[in-house]
Amino acid sequence: MGFIVGVVIVYQVLYKDVSDHLAEYATLKAMGYSNFYLFKLILQESLLLSICGFLPALLACAILYNLTQSATGLIMELGSDRILQLFLLTIAMCAISGTLSLRKVQNADPAEIFD
Repeated sequence: MGFIVGVVIVYQVLYKDVSDHLAEYATLKAMGYSNFYLFKLILQESLLLSICGFLPALLACAILYNLTQSATGLIMELGSDRILQLFLLTIAMCAISGTLSLRKVQNADPAEIFD
């Protein structure tokens, strides 16, 4: 469920950014850049969001693991395999959101933007 919520939140952030810069994307399309180039551009932005969001979340997770272990006495380990799995899921989550937010750019007509 957290994965789906994450996709929705990142989608809203990327969609808002795409909407705010739609004229710039339309200009790039008018200059001859392909939809694939715009896809790579938005995917790079979503990758940057995933990295910038993962690092503070990892710190918060380590603190919460430590607090939970201290409070309950349960053994809680945040191993490198779990960190890698979470990082890959974070990248996948942001890539899905980036792909969904790209539809607005692909449907943008450069002639309509500047009317």
